[in-house]
Amino acid sequence: MAGLALTLLVTAVAAAKARPRVPAVRPPHAARAPAPSQLWTETPKAATGLSGDTPVTMGAFAKLAKLISPAVVNIHTSRMSGGNQDVRFRRETRRHVVSASGTGFFIHPSGYLLTNNHVIDGAVKISVRTADDRTFSARVVGTDPRTDVALLKVDAKTAFPVIPLGDSAALEIGEWVVAVGNPYGLGHTVTAGIVSAKGRSRLKPGSTRYANFIQTDASINPGNSGGPLVNIRGEVIGINTAVHGKAQGIGFAIPSNMAKKLVPQLATGHIERSWLGVSVGEVTPEVARSLRLDRAIGAYVRFVAPGGPAAKAGLRPGDVIVRFGEHVIRKSTDLPWLAASAGVGQRVRVELVRQGKPSVTNVRLVSLPSRFGGKQAQPRAARNTARDVAVPGLGIRVTRLTPALRKRFGIVARTGALIVHVDRGGPAEAVGLRPRDVVVQADRRRVDTVRDLLQVSGWYPAREVVPLYVARGSQVRFVMPKKTR
Repeated sequence: MAGLALTLLVTAVAAAKARPRVPAVRPPHAARAPAPSQLWTETPKAATGLSGDTPVTMGAFAKLAKLISPAVVNIHTSRMSGGNQDVRFRRETRRHVVSASGTGFFIHPSGYLLTNNHVIDGAVKISVRTADDRTFSARVVGTDPRTDVALLKVDAKTAFPVIPLGDSAALEIGEWVVAVGNPYGLGHTVTAGIVSAKGRSRLKPGSTRYANFIQTDASINPGNSGGPLVNIRGEVIGINTAVHGKAQGIGFAIPSNMAKKLVPQLATGHIERSWLGVSVGEVTPEVARSLRLDRAIGAYVRFVAPGGPAAKAGLRPGDVIVRFGEHVIRKSTDLPWLAASAGVGQRVRVELVRQGKPSVTNVRLVSLPSRFGGKQAQPRAARNTARDVAVPGLGIRVTRLTPALRKRFGIVARTGALIVHVDRGGPAEAVGLRPRDVVVQADRRRVDTVRDLLQVSGWYPAREVVPLYVARGSQVRFVMPKKTR
């Protein structure tokens, strides 16, 4: 199924509004109080009376819809389109507000909800509408583009209804499921179907890297992104994320067990992945025969990173990993997510086949290196924020915004990193940044100090864009400079 055309489930409409005014002193996703220690429940509020052996009737679906719909929300976002400065002519192009819609669902009564990253990516304003037609502003707590999962927070005095997260590993092919969403912006819509397949791992909507999708024939359409896929017991077993661009009635969902791994880290605003240090390929029947395997199973090691955990544990190219910890590796795409989510510092037993003979080794996982998209070490220059500091790869120098500087230059923003120099022909100049602009957010994280900006920028490797919210006067601009080496 490689190379399949996928459509991300976001409906977008451009509105002809030029450069809306956004308060510079209150970034849309500013930090708030710490999250509760447990953000989801695994116990349904009420029993559905259904099991895998119960005959399913229309009345059963109606009861299920009433049980889960109150916790599902419609998400509407606004983001900026265009508006970068033309460096050659020193003029700004017209900017537009692009509106989009998607779906989400509450997992905690205090207002925490899950959705897809692509639903809210780049949004300057996020609002949610509940099933009882109340509308709230939402803020981003944490995002993970590689799995296309995002955690949002709605602040309100009343408690919200929630849907429990079930065990997606226990899901059976042929099992009935229900999808709830906001297709084409029409509002709450409930559809039913069955699980038609599991472990669809060659589908990569957007920038998703760790893919292990649930395939369903429950009707999923643009706007359903981020909505729940629920089993007959009223438990979320998937987050709807994509449809096949050519097929009729085939949709895909992110397993709930993947979300459970991510939510505690999303609540902190940062994802830290563990790293095995290998590149693997599929064990085809031809590969199995050449390696003297009795069947085509496991992950074929193509490359071992020098000095990495796998190299230190003695793994070699040509090995076939058949078990990672407690998990059997049935296909090569099983391994990346297991290795990334096992945990930094964890010691994992790895079973492999080498030249037809079984072998066992133990690997101590480390943090994913920055060159592979992991967390980058804090630049030394960040230790001294009293002076102006260069931001590597962005072509700017910044300093801490002090009350004296605010008064001297008439700056409205109260906190942030003040740009004091922009390199000619650099990434920052290419997107229209200039001295006296103030970076107030980086990757939807509030920037209070130079250290904050350097830390977030450091997470991005060369040739990737760094999302920045920059205050200029009383307005906030959203720009995405492409990082250089």
